[in-house]
Amino acid sequence: MPSVINFTMRFLILLIIPLLFLSGCGGHKLSTGHARNTIVAMPQEILEKEDIEVVDVIQTSNSSAVAETRVKTAFRLQKKNGEWEVHDIRIGHGRWEEASNLSEALKRVQTEETNLMLERIAGAVREHYKATGSLPEFKDYVSLSDILAPKYLDPLIRLDSWRNPLNATKTTEGAVSIVSAGPDGRFSTGDDLRITINP
Repeated sequence: MPSVINFTMRFLILLIIPLLFLSGCGGHKLSTGHARNTIVAMPQEILEKEDIEVVDVIQTSNSSAVAETRVKTAFRLQKKNGEWEVHDIRIGHGRWEEASNLSEALKRVQTEETNLMLERIAGAVREHYKATGSLPEFKDYVSLSDILAPKYLDPLIRLDSWRNPLNATKTTEGAVSIVSAGPDGRFSTGDDLRITINP
């Protein structure tokens, strides 16, 4: 299993790099060069300076910034049944990893992230209930999130980690059900992610 764990760590870096929060700038504006050096210095040692191009740096406060990057990635292709397909992927100067592992790692990471989002929304609904003595009245997830944010839900969450809209309904028992369509992006299938908040 170590290779799978190592791969997951590598993939997490790929996932995080396009929106990487960098800190410790001492109040000074973060340059693209400083951002690149900070990313390259991460302990996983996957990237070298020539592997990454910082496209833009947006400083959001004195202690945080977002670095948008292009990362050197190689794809090894093989012919299967007469058709070319991606078999392996390499990030920076790291090891080759099977593309199928990439897909599974991404699914696991996004599922975990979405479950955390659902927990945060459920926590906001519970806080609203404590403050008002009743669950929110809403017609869909957008109207529910408008009621919760920013007092109970900050920052506002509208989409799951697949960038698909969330759904919210009230059950016949009066509970609030919040649902992500999951990896396939379609509601009412076996991979939906759901959390229910009872009154």
